[in-house]
Amino acid sequence: MASGRGKFLPRLLEGQQPEPDWWLPGGPISQPIGRAHDRHQETRRNEARECLTQVDSFKTSLKLALERLPPEILMKILSHLDAASLLSLCQVNKLFCRLANDDATWYKIYMAHFAWELWRPKATEDGADRAAEPQERPPGGWKKRYLWKMGGQELSKWQRETRNFDPLTGLPQHLGRILRNINVVWEVTLRDGLGREATPPLSAVSIFKTSVTFSWGGSLLVRHPHVCAIRLSAVRKDAHGEPKAAWRSLICRTDAEADGRPRGHLLGKDRLVQVMFFPPAFIVGFWRGQKSVAFVTVSLHLDKLLERTLLGSPVCCYWEPEERRCADLGTRTYTLHFGLHDTTSDIMSAYFNPLYCRPVGGRCLAELRPIDRGDVSQHRLLSGDIRLLWKSDSLEGSLENCCVMTLTVLEVYTPLWCVSVPVCVRTAGKPQKSFSDNYSDGEHFLLVHKDARGLVKMALVWLKEQRQVFVVDLAVSVFKNEGARY
Repeated sequence: MASGRGKFLPRLLEGQQPEPDWWLPGGPISQPIGRAHDRHQETRRNEARECLTQVDSFKTSLKLALERLPPEILMKILSHLDAASLLSLCQVNKLFCRLANDDATWYKIYMAHFAWELWRPKATEDGADRAAEPQERPPGGWKKRYLWKMGGQELSKWQRETRNFDPLTGLPQHLGRILRNINVVWEVTLRDGLGREATPPLSAVSIFKTSVTFSWGGSLLVRHPHVCAIRLSAVRKDAHGEPKAAWRSLICRTDAEADGRPRGHLLGKDRLVQVMFFPPAFIVGFWRGQKSVAFVTVSLHLDKLLERTLLGSPVCCYWEPEERRCADLGTRTYTLHFGLHDTTSDIMSAYFNPLYCRPVGGRCLAELRPIDRGDVSQHRLLSGDIRLLWKSDSLEGSLENCCVMTLTVLEVYTPLWCVSVPVCVRTAGKPQKSFSDNYSDGEHFLLVHKDARGLVKMALVWLKEQRQVFVVDLAVSVFKNEGARY
């Protein structure tokens, strides 16, 4: 019996050339179909531009109509909004920022959540009890008190746990356990140029010595050329364990360029994905050919992460009340914790103490050299290959010669410079003067990271026969940048 394939594909006689079929590329009507498809795509793009123009004009007219309303009516409208909506409204313009920061509105919101606290009897000077005076606060005090109270309720539960610090890292000892048990859900949101937002599900969380890595699945909605903004938020969970959409704390977000798109650079690519890094912390993989999001990974340093998770607002990240300033180092002793890891396991974790430094002048404040090229006893062996593992909803793979670097410079158990960022290893030339016969036949590589706070340079050697990677040089330079927040 002839198969179904034989019914539609006739057999060829000996020496006969097959004729092009209309359904195959290169057939008689493949070109007209291709041109029709291009015209259809161009029509869809024109319709999308017209829709965006109409939406922008509608937003502009609505904004102008609202601004013409009397302040009393606007205040009446704003009094029905929740805290998250008021905080978002502060970013529109000066008029709405002033109206959204009204003390009476925030006093109403505060009373709806914490009315029991305001009416506690308080002792007066003569010993009598009196109720708290709710209106005796400076301008903006009710908003600040509400934001602090929303995060402080959860933060106060863990204050006792964070009193003991690890002398090796300068961070709380049980911070990893606190992050696992904290009553929040970490949520990443991607937005494209059309205003569409995608929130992929959280797939994995890995906690290391000084950093934590979050991984999310992909999304077919947002594509690479149209990524407009990425933000990471901590969403509070309710009594039933479900996220509260009304309250979230912004941890970090991308910075937009002049064209409205976030700046980013290519980390690498394999057969399936192309991986981009969007500062300050977003590693995004795009499917090759489709350009849709395959996965999102974020690596954050643990320094002040608990406060940023609980004390931020939906539109503004948390910063310390007092800016941390870099003191005059002079000739002092410092400690350094340095690590390399992928999304699941450590590649290198080293602690160096003590490190003596001296001022070098110029912009560089001090130089630390925990591993010297000339001292073979200081060289370190990596425990794994330098690669960045990734996993989507259906596939997984690894990006070679790329990993996450974590750095913590301590001064008297106080973090001075903390960073957790993806880095790439590049091929480097062999030194002119051989510093050891053990590495004469090895391949040399270089890892470099530079930001506003400092510079890191690491030299590595790959021994092919032993299949081992050695760190033969590590230099850390701290820059002068007083008053900078990090």
